[in-house]
Amino acid sequence: MAKAMVLTKQGSIDHLEMRDYPTPSAGRGDVVADVRLCTICGTDLDIVHGGQELPTPILMGHEWFGTVRELGDGVTTDHVGEELKEGDKISTSNGTKGDCWYLNNTPGRNNLCPQQEVIGVYRRSADDPPHFWGAFAEHVYIEGHIPLFKLPSNLDDKELVCLEPIAVATRSFKRAHGSGTSSSVTGEGVDPSQTVVVQGLGSIGQCMALVCNVYGMENIIAIERHPDRMELGKRMGVTDIVDRGALTTVEERAEEVRRMTGGRGADIVFECAGTNQAFAEAFKLVRKGGTVVELGVAGDKGTVEMNPFSDFCEKEVNVFGVFGYPSLEFRTAIAAMKVAKRRGIPFGDIVSDVQPLECLPEQFRRHEERAVPGSIAIRP
Repeated sequence: MAKAMVLTKQGSIDHLEMRDYPTPSAGRGDVVADVRLCTICGTDLDIVHGGQELPTPILMGHEWFGTVRELGDGVTTDHVGEELKEGDKISTSNGTKGDCWYLNNTPGRNNLCPQQEVIGVYRRSADDPPHFWGAFAEHVYIEGHIPLFKLPSNLDDKELVCLEPIAVATRSFKRAHGSGTSSSVTGEGVDPSQTVVVQGLGSIGQCMALVCNVYGMENIIAIERHPDRMELGKRMGVTDIVDRGALTTVEERAEEVRRMTGGRGADIVFECAGTNQAFAEAFKLVRKGGTVVELGVAGDKGTVEMNPFSDFCEKEVNVFGVFGYPSLEFRTAIAAMKVAKRRGIPFGDIVSDVQPLECLPEQFRRHEERAVPGSIAIRP
């Protein structure tokens, strides 16, 4: 038997419960992994509070990595052809076994498929064998349609568990890169001389700052109010801080960004705070012809009031949404992690604390209260 922390009913953290299920064996084409670490994410809280309806009991946990416990018959390599063996460090991206218009007509964007499945956000109850559909557990069961990636052996546990949010950040950077945001050199694309603003330095904001640093962006401004997050952000590559605690109005913060950018505003704004108010504020921070990328909202937060003329048309702002990432984004994220490691960027510090599985309910509350500067990881 093996342990899993499941959500028996949506609506409250109080419905998390430890259960024992039979230790799984890998079927043909599938893989069983031992979980090493899994971090708590805003998406998990959205699921807890009913933002996504899933069959209960729900086994969450999608920001994870582990080691191969058993390879099913026919499994010899990962998603990109790397040889696999028992004990290798691995993680999983999003997959689909469906057939839809998006898969057939938007190549490389399988994240748009309404039938996509992700470990920890599965449309299967934890009571449905082989039970281990998420990573807040001792094991994960990986069906053959879920892309599996072998991870570098020279990265430590706290670095490796950052893979999933780093993939969100690399995807977001690519969205901005393809936006047509005019650079000072070529008139198109993104170049290192541009100024980016990262709104919010929670774990996803820290990963966004890290990725901007890895890609060589010279000016990385963060908007944050918590000193411990500011300090962590500087280690990830943030060059300037707009203190939200001192500058309490949108106009004050926008004026400060304009002051830092010769009166123009930011070339690119990455919304990582995950609030409707931050999204609306992004359009006050960005320059004319600039780009806003929304990656922080983890669930439906309702609507926000904006002005179509002054916020969009008059400024000709490019706006891009990010919904996870295509499966192959993990390849880019792994490369970014290797570069960060080589440069000595301490991105494992994004994981602020590691706690045992039985403490998961308490750690959900700490995450909700923003009690730590980065993320909280669970070790089964």
